Amino acid sequence: MWVAPCVLAVAACDKREPAGEPAGRVNGAKTEARRATTPAAFCDVHPTAIGAPAFAWPALDATAPPATAGKWRWINVWATWCKPCLEEMPRLVRWRDKLGLDLVFVSVDESAAVIETFRKDHPATPPSLRLADPEQANTWFSQLGLEGNPPIPIHLFVDPAGKVRCARAGGVNEPDLAVIEQLLAE
Repeated sequence: MWVAPCVLAVAACDKREPAGEPAGRVNGAKTEARRATTPAAFCDVHPTAIGAPAFAWPALDATAPPATAGKWRWINVWATWCKPCLEEMPRLVRWRDKLGLDLVFVSVDESAAVIETFRKDHPATPPSLRLADPEQANTWFSQLGLEGNPPIPIHLFVDPAGKVRCARAGGVNEPDLAVIEQLLAE
């Protein structure tokens, strides 16, 4: 009887990375799929318009594009090694066109060269900004209200007034479009 708890404890503490994954990375695929029917359930952080913090870019390796007046902005934090990030990119681009919002990709890869090489191998990958210091990602995520070491992809929804109205750690799937539409109507 005492063997089973030990086996479970050892399995739960196994920190080995999956084959082909860089050491020390959190792969968003390990997160549990969430199905939400309201923005409050969809977002990990969902302040009201009055209580929402102003959006501020972290240090980037390039100049961020200015927000388009009167439009929501969707910021997707991703990395070349994150399978869920790559799987959802075409969906996000399709939704951007349908929803009429600004979509900005921000990579947490170690260098611009990594992204450049990746984009040569995957030319359909949308253009992306990159955090100037990926080690500061968790500081930025904490400022947005995401605690701990949240898994990527991370989705930030910034309203037309420049306020962060939703922060979500983890991927999005086809059924999430309806709740995103609700969020953008708030």
